[in-house]
Amino acid sequence: MNNLRLITMTILMAMISCSDDEGDEPQDDGTSTLESYSFTYNETEYEVILEKMSWKEAAAYAKEQGGYLAEINSQEEQNTLYTELSKNAGITLTRTTASDGGGASYVWIGGNDINAEGEWKWDGNDDGSGAQFWAGLADGSVVGGLYNNWGDEPDDFNDNQDGLGLALTDWPLGTAGQWNDLRDSNRLYFLIEY
Repeated sequence: MNNLRLITMTILMAMISCSDDEGDEPQDDGTSTLESYSFTYNETEYEVILEKMSWKEAAAYAKEQGGYLAEINSQEEQNTLYTELSKNAGITLTRTTASDGGGASYVWIGGNDINAEGEWKWDGNDDGSGAQFWAGLADGSVVGGLYNNWGDEPDDFNDNQDGLGLALTDWPLGTAGQWNDLRDSNRLYFLIEY
């Protein structure tokens, strides 16, 4: 009877151990080592990293993985990426918020004006180069006819917003899907393009 009890307890412990492990580990699709969701649009691979980093950390991680923070060049690309982020990526909105962005939820994308205030560039690998797509604040202008999707932004709130976030929820100066300038030290999820 003791042997039967020992075998039963061993089997039960093994079953509990197996069920506790399910879902605890990030799913590795071979692209990165962090929890993520991958998809393809227009023959380009994208990966949403569901781990929080500052803009610079996210850009460095993207570069290390062989990509860069996403660059959005058309309304169609914007719509597709927003749909993937909001409906398919499994993002917990409360885990990726920016207090200086009206408390809304965001993911980092590749624009910044870190090197020169108001000179917004696609620089998703943080090498200081890239095409400038916007000049100035909210009343600024498009550069070179490049696509942009700002809310009533950028506003450089408190003279300290240099990273570009794609909003997943509304905020006082914009709606979900639009862009907002944020403090680049915010720790947010991010979108890599390969």
